[in-house]
Amino acid sequence: MRGSRRSGLVFALAFAVRLLYLWQIRSSPYFDVPLIDGPNYFRMAAAIAGGSLTAGHQVFWQPPLYPYFLALLFVTIGTRMAGIYAAQAALGSLSCMLIYLIGRRVFGERPACGAALVMAFYGPLIHFDAQPLIPVLHIVLVLAGLLMLLRAAPVPRDYLAAGVLWGLAGTATPNILLAVPPAAAWVWGRSGRSGRCAAVFALGVTLPIAAVTARNVLVAREAVLISSNGGINFYIGNNPDYDRTIRLRPGGEFEHLAQEPENRGIVGAAARSRYFTGRALDFLRESPAQTLRLYVRKTGDLIAGREIPRNQDQYGYRRESTLLALLLWRFGVSFPFGVVAPLALAGAFLPPRDAEADSASRARRGGRSLLLMYAAAYAISVLLFFPTDRYRLPLVPVAALFAGHFMASLPDSVRRPRVVATLALGLVLFNLDARQPSESYPEEAALNRAYALRTRGHAEEARAAYLEAMAMNPRRIDPYNALATMAAERGDWEEAARRYEALLQIDPDFADVRRSLGEAYEALGRVADARREWQFAIRLAPGQGLALADLCLSIYGEGDFAAAEPFCERGLRARPDLPEPHFAMGLVARALRQRERARAELREAVRLFPAGSPGGERAGAILEKMRRRDERDKVAPGPS
Repeated sequence: MRGSRRSGLVFALAFAVRLLYLWQIRSSPYFDVPLIDGPNYFRMAAAIAGGSLTAGHQVFWQPPLYPYFLALLFVTIGTRMAGIYAAQAALGSLSCMLIYLIGRRVFGERPACGAALVMAFYGPLIHFDAQPLIPVLHIVLVLAGLLMLLRAAPVPRDYLAAGVLWGLAGTATPNILLAVPPAAAWVWGRSGRSGRCAAVFALGVTLPIAAVTARNVLVAREAVLISSNGGINFYIGNNPDYDRTIRLRPGGEFEHLAQEPENRGIVGAAARSRYFTGRALDFLRESPAQTLRLYVRKTGDLIAGREIPRNQDQYGYRRESTLLALLLWRFGVSFPFGVVAPLALAGAFLPPRDAEADSASRARRGGRSLLLMYAAAYAISVLLFFPTDRYRLPLVPVAALFAGHFMASLPDSVRRPRVVATLALGLVLFNLDARQPSESYPEEAALNRAYALRTRGHAEEARAAYLEAMAMNPRRIDPYNALATMAAERGDWEEAARRYEALLQIDPDFADVRRSLGEAYEALGRVADARREWQFAIRLAPGQGLALADLCLSIYGEGDFAAAEPFCERGLRARPDLPEPHFAMGLVARALRQRERARAELREAVRLFPAGSPGGERAGAILEKMRRRDERDKVAPGPS
């Protein structure tokens, strides 16, 4: 009963701390505007909540569990960010409670309380619980699976439940899958049932992932395990230009990289992912010395005390919250990671508090080994890609447990020379970067502010912020692209064309921008210039299905249907996964009186267009018009 009361107190304390942080940052310009990856998650969640349970017709680009979680929140508590963050704060508090329960089982009561306090007041965890990002959901599932493994009786159904939890975690962040083999080996050793329990655990992991794979096969018609962004992320972390690729953010520069396989005519999400994986493997195989230096650098980033940003620099939020300012800082050492990690390292060298060779002590030692195997496997999974603040967060709970073990052993622990030496080594090792300045992206804050203002409808202020970002880094293509898009949205095609032309002065081989410039020229009546840009885009990128569709529709608009048809066919071959080439081909086939072909292409366009989109509605209207004409023809057939 006392344990239940304490676990409830842990939850209440952690929840109160997180609600205080939410209250303090409520006036942040980004509080109610998802940034970077957030808009993708929210668009997908809105589609799911709106009834599109398969979340579109493409292969999942990112792991899908978090958008489904958001969709559940949308239909239960609404779409206000304050409510969503409060729900996530509850999940983060549940993680603190799970750490307490795991700590009691593995280390005992006092270490469990210490670990729970570390989790409750760990600044980066508090911060990311109030971000529209995956870690809060992933961590709670991982910890629930660990607790189930530790509590499981040696019967298969308990291990099945633990496996399902880790499988769900894998559909949020697939890194956990690298920890499955060592965990299965641990289950095999613990159960002594000839591998049956280990197999059931592995089956549990497989079930949620198989459901996602089946969705990709049945809906998108491609056999992709979870999502198709793994290849490009692997390349970002394994290439000769790591310093550049690690700085890429979702937007124009990232899209330029992502379009490389399409530009080479590589069709399909799985094939595009394999393209990037192949490039990364080629680098690892052909440049062993550079690879070694890269992995030494990434190891340093993984254990660095500072928080290396991926989406936003969380240190900037210290200005918004006095709580975070107390719980996240860099003065001589980097707090909290630069303190918690050395304590955890020292705690790993401490023996269990009860040294007797009874069954409880053996169970605790077994629990320690599971935690260490999980942490090692997860750390390797992060190194294989690229270490940043939110990607190493799932390692923090294990660090909190061993840090709690060390603190609960005071003052005895400081009487052990080996433990003290380990602590001192850790303080040095995890703070080697103490004097290194934080990563600087001077234009990033201006771009984020511009996006937030644009999302709220403050177009002129957003425009000024984009111009500020452009002045800070004149070669950053994102502000040019955003200003051009804003101009196009308000119908100012002259400015849109000027912005695209300026962008192409920086990057003349950006095929997608060539295509957008062609659209601007066509809107200005400069048809010859538009077709020149589309042809240029196609030469740069033979797989530019959108440019081919644009060219097809431009020629179709002049009534030369036979001349338009080859471009439509090429667009379909290049990008059969996009709705626009099917729509263009449907119009041309209808004009050429190929009615069955027209119906098939227009139906495919309707299937591929997002629900409620103008393109989908137009294709549907044409199909309905064709259906009514067919009915009239049946009633009043022409002369024989």
